[in-house]
Amino acid sequence: MRHLISTVFYFFRYAVLSATLVVICGFLMASFAGTAAETGPDPKPMVLGIVLAGLLLPALLLRRKTARRGGRRRSGKAAPRRPSFCPADGHAFEQWVAGRLEMHGWRADVTAGSGDQGIDIIARRDGRKVGIQCKRYGGPVGNKAVQEAFSGRAFHRVDMAVVITTGHYTQSARDLSRRTGVHLLHVKDIPRLRKLT
Repeated sequence: MRHLISTVFYFFRYAVLSATLVVICGFLMASFAGTAAETGPDPKPMVLGIVLAGLLLPALLLRRKTARRGGRRRSGKAAPRRPSFCPADGHAFEQWVAGRLEMHGWRADVTAGSGDQGIDIIARRDGRKVGIQCKRYGGPVGNKAVQEAFSGRAFHRVDMAVVITTGHYTQSARDLSRRTGVHLLHVKDIPRLRKLT
């Protein structure tokens, strides 16, 4: 839905830009037509207006795209992977992740906030049970999240433990995940969770 709204807005914005260019070119043609009444019709202003509109619109579109891409490159930093559409609140984020899982064919239940023993969501699909620890972070996620998911796997008796974050993982957390078998994912990796089971 968000992609559809953004696409509609994109076309609307450039339709307005095109109409503005046509009006400007029409104004130029009308100003030249005043002199043409005395000397006879001159097709040059009309051709000039059409060519101008035809050249300006693609040039403006191309410039905007290039500026957007170039701006990202010039900053020297990789674009953050944290999606802006995730809720900021931790519990709301857990509900959001559960909703995303259900969109991809999982049955997801958010555990009670207190006493969840390191597992925020229990997801089921194809006879498999996955325990998920959710971390709504902008920065690095460390060992603690891996330890919580590992102990939560035993407590909830799930087949697999996963940590899902909006941030990134420390090297130490990655090393511990390899030893414990806890999978570390970013929210953008939710669609490929099924491949891990």
